[in-house]
Amino acid sequence: MRIRTNSAKYIAKLQSLGSFNRTSKFILQWTSNQRLKKDSPVGIMWKRGLLNFNIEPCITFSCLTPNTSLDRVSFNDQLLSSAPKHTQHPEMTRQLSLELINNIPSQALVLYTDGSKSDSVRTGSGVYAKAEDGLVFRCRFRNAGNCSVFRSEILAIREALNFALHFENSDIYVLTDSKSSIQYLKNWPEIREKTGQEVVSKIATLSQKSRVCFQWIPSHVGVFGNEEADVLAKD
Repeated sequence: MRIRTNSAKYIAKLQSLGSFNRTSKFILQWTSNQRLKKDSPVGIMWKRGLLNFNIEPCITFSCLTPNTSLDRVSFNDQLLSSAPKHTQHPEMTRQLSLELINNIPSQALVLYTDGSKSDSVRTGSGVYAKAEDGLVFRCRFRNAGNCSVFRSEILAIREALNFALHFENSDIYVLTDSKSSIQYLKNWPEIREKTGQEVVSKIATLSQKSRVCFQWIPSHVGVFGNEEADVLAKD
């Protein structure tokens, strides 16, 4: 079982390199009418059903130039208090969240994002936003069956940034209950996945005209925007 799992991970990683890697290029261009040597590595992987062509591409270089900086972007994976959520009373956590949200400038665009995966393996993403002029934006979409919760969170953030691109000179606040997403994006120079690089590219574009803040907020403590995004992701 361990051999099969590790082999699947290796092949998936190899395939993600696309045409930049000779072996990956061969696998991606291989068709069922081509003969494979029985005991070759690719032949064994095919026999075991480990060749999956629905793999997200992995880019071997950064999407931004070396002199690019994201000085106007902040990534915060804590509230005003650094105490773990499970050690605090839910009402205290809620009050800390509301205090943080109330300190956001009134003219800023605030977007709530969430990703979800149900027991039936259905995955979805949701975005909720309310602009200063009262415009309400709701977005929900289903993701591929093999999509993880983490990827659903990243896809929700990407959609939120797409919406934010339509606003001029508004500071952007993306509020998510996914710490892992914020930590992932904080390490943006090392991101090589295609979707992750798309998100970083949008962040860079927005930061040229606005401040962009990614802020973690706890889930299921009664924060309206977060609850709305959660419903959208599950709907």
